[in-house]
Amino acid sequence: MSDAVHVEIERKYDVDGQAALPRLNGVGGVAQVRYRPPVALEAVYFDTVDRDLSANGVTLRRRTGGTDAGWHVKIKSGEHRLELQSPLGAEDCVDAVPGPEGVRVPDRILDLVQVHVRGRSLVPIARLNTLRSVVDLMDFHGRQLAEVCDDQVAAMSVGFRSESRVQHWREWEVEVVDADLLDSALKVREVAGEGPTPDGASGGDDHPAGAGEGTADGAAPEAAPQEPASGTVRFLDAVGQVLQDSGARPSAAGSKVEKVVGKTADPLDPHAVDAPDGTAPGLHAVLTKTVRAEMKVLKGWDPLVRRDVEDSIHQFRVVCRTLRSTLQTYAPLLDPDATAGVNKDLRRLGRLLSVARDAEVVRDQVDERMEDLPGGASGPVAEMVPGKTVKRLRKVKAEEYSAAHDKLLKRMRTQWYFDVMDRLDAYARDVPLHPEVDEAQAVDAAGTMEPLAAEQVDAVLDLAERAATEEDAEHRIELMHEVRKEAKRLRYAVKAVQDATGLDLGTHLVARMKTAKKLQEALGEHRDSIMFQEHVLQTAKKAAKAGEDTFGYGVLFAAEFGLQRRTEERAEKLVEHLAQSHGQ
Repeated sequence: MSDAVHVEIERKYDVDGQAALPRLNGVGGVAQVRYRPPVALEAVYFDTVDRDLSANGVTLRRRTGGTDAGWHVKIKSGEHRLELQSPLGAEDCVDAVPGPEGVRVPDRILDLVQVHVRGRSLVPIARLNTLRSVVDLMDFHGRQLAEVCDDQVAAMSVGFRSESRVQHWREWEVEVVDADLLDSALKVREVAGEGPTPDGASGGDDHPAGAGEGTADGAAPEAAPQEPASGTVRFLDAVGQVLQDSGARPSAAGSKVEKVVGKTADPLDPHAVDAPDGTAPGLHAVLTKTVRAEMKVLKGWDPLVRRDVEDSIHQFRVVCRTLRSTLQTYAPLLDPDATAGVNKDLRRLGRLLSVARDAEVVRDQVDERMEDLPGGASGPVAEMVPGKTVKRLRKVKAEEYSAAHDKLLKRMRTQWYFDVMDRLDAYARDVPLHPEVDEAQAVDAAGTMEPLAAEQVDAVLDLAERAATEEDAEHRIELMHEVRKEAKRLRYAVKAVQDATGLDLGTHLVARMKTAKKLQEALGEHRDSIMFQEHVLQTAKKAAKAGEDTFGYGVLFAAEFGLQRRTEERAEKLVEHLAQSHGQ
């Protein structure tokens, strides 16, 4: 097993010791089954003394035996879990002393949970021995769809008074192996943050993978009919029904270790501040739930940034910006002293992320720009760009990204980062309102927050007007960048509240937010084009000093002007539409 990251999609069932696993041929598209020989597994689970991992829905274990022996970090998110795996090193296979207490968590694994433990020691909390029998569920072509594990478990807690008591139980697990074959739409990035990212399920804020939201003119779309369950859900439902007909019961525990040592309450659970049924949430509850929800997303991306998973730095920065946008947009409602400190922390963290992210964007643009040339990457125009030119452009930014990522990780492993996380947690635990917020404002969250979001529309329009009349080209480009940032702040501040609480801020504001998203995307493309041109120009100068042919750099540099013109025209139309919808 090598280092890996994947989404674990499974369902667990409790079952009596004498129950027989039913035949599953013909269930949910299963055409054949394959029985594997039983294997013995041993797992040692770890947590802090205060159970910080459990509180955050994270499990950490060392498993020996079976095909996936190694270190496993599982991060719960909704109905699924994100699993990070790492093989056992030579030093991991020999315990310092016999028993769980002799197992040490290596630094490379500890790093993946530092966002929760923050320098605190990890200790063994449970030991599980499992006799596992696996049945592979295959389709007609012999491709594996899922596996059913029949587990007989003997478990004991470690370091607790009940340590001497051994628990025994049997359970069945159904785990999806190939969600694509089952027409699943799940992606790693969705699960990392409990649902679609703030930019939608498939793309980032500056690089959307699909069409934008809303209608062509930016108006709010009509409510879409509810989509049918995915192939994965239907498959799990079908298999689960057969298992339950054979006496199995859906497990109330989220994991095996939870059955042994219990579940620790999450002090930052967003749902803990929910209003009673039928009661509208107050201002404090809305803001607290919004900040808590974003903090969960932020912590979900932390280990992926450390593993350098594709797009993780981008999404981590989006969460930081979403938090800042929320605090800045609704600043008149928040305690100024407490909020200023949190904003400062988020700004410093965002700057660390931006260096790596900007290098990543430009690095990836090299191949994209070659594809965008007339005739594509193999066309006559692309042939005028030497391979050495493309290689140098890519290499410079790849090295810049690597250095920036290393610097970022170095900071994320310091006490400064742990202190930042502590301060953000403290703020999210009980978001402080401004002392001048009166009772009427505190009760009517929507009525209090909507005017502040609308003011953000004014900020976008004011900057856009300044940019349109600016004659200095360089200053105009910077003003357009500011327009983009203000549009982004509007969208993030509105969407964060909607996603976390479902609060209705009005259809008109939602429509403006969707237009702001399109404006942000257009100006984002413009900004990326400017950055790419700067990279091409600076790299061409170095190539010229080395005596290389620089004609290809000129081809790529000139190709950007058309894109910049088109994005400016699109942005102007969106600003005009935003002004009309805002009554200006």
